[in-house]
Amino acid sequence: MWPIQPTPLLAAEKARVVEILDGREVFIDARQAEINQTALSPQQLNTRNSRAHLTFRSGATARLNRFTQLRLGRNCFLLAKGQVLVSGKQSGCTKSLRLSSRGTTFIITANADGSTDVIVLEGKVEAEPLQHAAPFEQPSNDLPVLLSQLLFEINQRRMQLGKAAFPSVPAVVQAAIEPYGLLLINAMKRTGGCFHGGSNGVASPFDFVRLPRGWSVVGEVLGCPTVPGVWDPAIVARMLQESPTHKRIVYESRKATAIGCVWSKAMSKHDTEAMVCLTMRNDGQTAVAAAPLIINAGHRFRFSDTGSFLSSAELRAADYDTILRGPFFLGFVSTLLEQDALNRHLRDQP
Repeated sequence: MWPIQPTPLLAAEKARVVEILDGREVFIDARQAEINQTALSPQQLNTRNSRAHLTFRSGATARLNRFTQLRLGRNCFLLAKGQVLVSGKQSGCTKSLRLSSRGTTFIITANADGSTDVIVLEGKVEAEPLQHAAPFEQPSNDLPVLLSQLLFEINQRRMQLGKAAFPSVPAVVQAAIEPYGLLLINAMKRTGGCFHGGSNGVASPFDFVRLPRGWSVVGEVLGCPTVPGVWDPAIVARMLQESPTHKRIVYESRKATAIGCVWSKAMSKHDTEAMVCLTMRNDGQTAVAAAPLIINAGHRFRFSDTGSFLSSAELRAADYDTILRGPFFLGFVSTLLEQDALNRHLRDQP
């Protein structure tokens, strides 16, 4: 139950503009973009009546359709509106959905009504609703993305250790831990310290948190207050595993069946950010969220503005033909990272 201290920053996500078609109406924040110019998180890429081909730090590629807004983030970009085609190991998010790829080609559409369309051309994509932002502090589009990324990073390491992945906690459980988490974080920020509940005027989570029936708190780990940008989902997951005490709580506990976190982002450059995570046990009386939905190649899925599944359809040969003759392919010279895999998939189609 000991707090972890930060390590140096990870390099920010970046995307390089490789190709622009249909004029020059591609912008990084408010400035017109040039070929080979690089955008860094949290900058936003915008297209008006133009299209663009991007390359990410990972080597993954993407193509933005006309009238698209995409904000870079660590491990996951946020598509606010429009359409993007992704090829390679790059995760994408909308305001309600996280889409994780391990190297495939897929299209995300952020619709005006808040729904999301996902088309997988080749490979597989995991789709998972994002957790809701904490209602007790200023809303931030990054918070649900960060919480979802943190759970993903922890589960990757749990599975490598032969442990079952933690499910996303139900909204009612998340709502139950947020008041405690923010109370503790605010106390740490106010005093300049880093400490667990049960001290410095903050009640223990075992006494304070009122979870739904069937749930109980098992343990607590902290990300101590530090300057903005230091804490990153991958850093947190790694440090929790490298510390013997934290590894026992998060990765080895036989009692814990879920983890829920509260992440308080800095509101200014003079503020600090911190997090509180509680491991919990659910005896089965309250259902947990479903595992991520797997979308296989050749399918189109639609999700609601809250990330719930709405409908699906299988792509026909005519659908592939329309896409390959459409704005994501027509006129581009730059190659997609997974172009060869996509070509093989298309050749294998009946």
